[in-house]
Amino acid sequence: MSLHSVPKPEHFDVKNLSRILLILLGIGALSLLITLVVGFVAPPGSPLRRQFAFSWLFAFIYFFTVLAGCYFWILVHHSTDSGWGILVRRQMENLAMLLPWMVLFFVPLFLFRKDIWAWITVKNQVHVDPALEAKLPYFEFRLGHVVIPFFWLRTIFYFLYFGLAAFYFRRTSLRQDADGDPRWSIQMRGVSFVCLLVFAASLTAMSFDWIASLDYHWASTMWGVYIFSGAAGAGMALIILVVVGLKNAGYLWAVNEEHYHIMGKLLLTFSIFWGYIGFSQYMLIWYGNIPEETQWFLRRNVESWNVLSTFMVVGRFFIPFLYLLFQFTKRNPKFLSFICFWVLAMHVLDTYITVLPFIHPTGFQINILDLLCLFAIGCPLAFLFLRTIGDVPLFPARDPRLLESVNLSN
Repeated sequence: MSLHSVPKPEHFDVKNLSRILLILLGIGALSLLITLVVGFVAPPGSPLRRQFAFSWLFAFIYFFTVLAGCYFWILVHHSTDSGWGILVRRQMENLAMLLPWMVLFFVPLFLFRKDIWAWITVKNQVHVDPALEAKLPYFEFRLGHVVIPFFWLRTIFYFLYFGLAAFYFRRTSLRQDADGDPRWSIQMRGVSFVCLLVFAASLTAMSFDWIASLDYHWASTMWGVYIFSGAAGAGMALIILVVVGLKNAGYLWAVNEEHYHIMGKLLLTFSIFWGYIGFSQYMLIWYGNIPEETQWFLRRNVESWNVLSTFMVVGRFFIPFLYLLFQFTKRNPKFLSFICFWVLAMHVLDTYITVLPFIHPTGFQINILDLLCLFAIGCPLAFLFLRTIGDVPLFPARDPRLLESVNLSN
C-alpha cells in the first residue's frame, strides 16, 4: 500500500541490549587480553609470535574489508542518486563509522611488523633480493640519508581517508535530518564522485601494501579488484543482516520485500563479479606461467590448502549464484539472511586462505589464535555499533526522496 506522508523518525532503544552488550564486551576483552599476552610474551622470531601476528592480520583484514565494503555502498547510493536505498542508508553510515576505530586494531600490526612483512628485514641485508630492490622505492624511498617511508605514509592516508569520509557522510546526513534542506543531498552526491576515485585508489594500494607485499616477489594487476569484489559483496551481506535484524526487532517498518529484492540482486551481482575476477586472475597467471606469479597459487594448491581453495570456489561463487537466482530467495528476509551469513563466512575463508599459507606452507593448521583474534576485533566492533546505533535516527527522516523509498516498487 502506498503512503502519502513520510514516516516519522525511529530511534533504537539500546536499554534492551544491556546483557548482549556486556557479553560482547566480556568476550572481546578476554580475547584481546589472551591474544596480546601470547603475542608479547612469545620470543621474537618464534613460531608462536609469528602465528599471533598473522592471525591478527587475518582478522584485521577481514573486518577492514567488510567495513570498507559498507562504505562503498554509501558512495554508490549518492553517486547514482539512489531513491530506493534511503531507508537503509543510515545503517550503511553506522557501519562505516566503525572504520576510524580500526586504527586502534592496526597498532599490533605495526608493533609486530617485522614478523609479518619480510621486506622490512630483508631490505637491510648486504645483498638485497633483486625482486625487492626493484620494488623497494614503492615501500620506502631514500633521498641521500633521508628515508621517506611511503608504506607507512600511505597507511596513515588510508585511515585518514576512510575515517574522515565516513564521518562526513553521516554528519551531513544528520544535518539534513535537522533542516531537511535538499542541498545536502546535492552536496553529498558531488563529494561521492571524488570519493569513489579515492576509494578505488586507496583500496587497491592497501591490498598491495598490507596483503600482496607478504610475498614481495608476487605481482598481479587484478589483485586490487579481487579484494574490492570480496569487500563489496561482504559489505552488502552485513548491511542486509543489520536491516533484517532491525526489522525483526520492530523497527524500519517501511522496509519491504522490494528493498530486500534489490539488495539481494546487488549481492548476486558481486558474487558473480568475485567469481569472474578470481577466475580471470587465476587464468592469466596460469597462462603466463611466470614463476614469481604462479608461486602465489602453488602455495594455495598443495595438501589441505587445495581442499580449502576448492571449497572456497564452490562456496563463495557457485552456491550464492545458484541460490540467489530465484526471486523468492531475494525477497524473503529469512532466505536472504541465510545466504548473507554464508557469504560472510566465505569471506572469512577467503581472507584465511590469503593470509595464513605464509606461515603454514604445507597445509592449513587449526589454531585457537585465529578464532580469538576474530573475537578480539569483532566483539568490540559489534559492541560499538550496538552501543551507538541509538544515538541517531534509524533512517534519514527528512531526505527529500524518502517517500520514494517507502513506496518502492521494482
